[in-house]
Amino acid sequence: MKKAVLFAAASVFCFSNVAMAHVPEGQVFAAWQWPSSHLPSLDGDISEWNVIPSEYFIDIFQTSVAEGDVGREIDTSNLNFRFAMGWNNELDRIYYVYDRFDNVWDRDAGGFGCCGQDDSIEIGIDADHSGDFFWAFEGTDEELKRNRGRQAQTSHYRWPALAPFGWSWFWMSSADWFDKEPYQCCATSFTLNGTHGGESTFQAEWYTVAWDDFNYQGPEVSVRHDFVEGEIIGAGLQVVDNDNGPSEDDPRTAKWVLGGQSDIFGNASSFSDFILLPVDADRLPTAVENDSWGNIKASFAQ
Repeated sequence: MKKAVLFAAASVFCFSNVAMAHVPEGQVFAAWQWPSSHLPSLDGDISEWNVIPSEYFIDIFQTSVAEGDVGREIDTSNLNFRFAMGWNNELDRIYYVYDRFDNVWDRDAGGFGCCGQDDSIEIGIDADHSGDFFWAFEGTDEELKRNRGRQAQTSHYRWPALAPFGWSWFWMSSADWFDKEPYQCCATSFTLNGTHGGESTFQAEWYTVAWDDFNYQGPEVSVRHDFVEGEIIGAGLQVVDNDNGPSEDDPRTAKWVLGGQSDIFGNASSFSDFILLPVDADRLPTAVENDSWGNIKASFAQ
């Protein structure tokens, strides 16, 4: 634990000029490193994430409403959530965990007139920390298809998968392969206790890869990012709470954003900074011979 904190502090200092480009200004969040021997089992049981320090989690108190009911005060009896990021060096993956309470679980996919603003979470990744807009406004149809999401990618994640968006919707791209293994997983890695229109608790865990040059035509013509320990990447986080609000004028719709910027949908300069931490072996369970990580994981629930 001490080694991880010291490493993070040193890295924030070393990369301070880079970190200034993202929001909140000068703040760097932690991305826990999962060694390949202890990768989380993507089954919706998030108990193995208990090994990471609580301060690595981002919660609703670190966000604000950037769209919809701007100025809404935090009321955890209405909505509460926490989120954390991990990564794996060997597989070059980013892992996420998401834990949510919602007094009204909305699955209508309505709101804002077009774009499926049901109760979902949107995450953007700018792996090479290049910043700037990744939502192209001008060009031919082919140029727009090529450039939207080219240097940063964003997805709405929703479970269970919801037509016509699926479970991971890269809304600015026409790519039909982005949400499938080995690039993302999984559509079934969640637990839900609740139904549409009622109170619910929800947990999910999943992974994604990132692209320095994303080409909608396929992974073979795209450039995948090679994650490196100690580097700072950009990530945008937005949690949608629609509460059955059918339009942008309905104050029940709120988008809770880390950093508070309303343009994270297409501007990586409004993302936040995350540092890829080294392995903190002292916090990992010690596996004895013939014990699987699944067995270790099961011990957390006892």
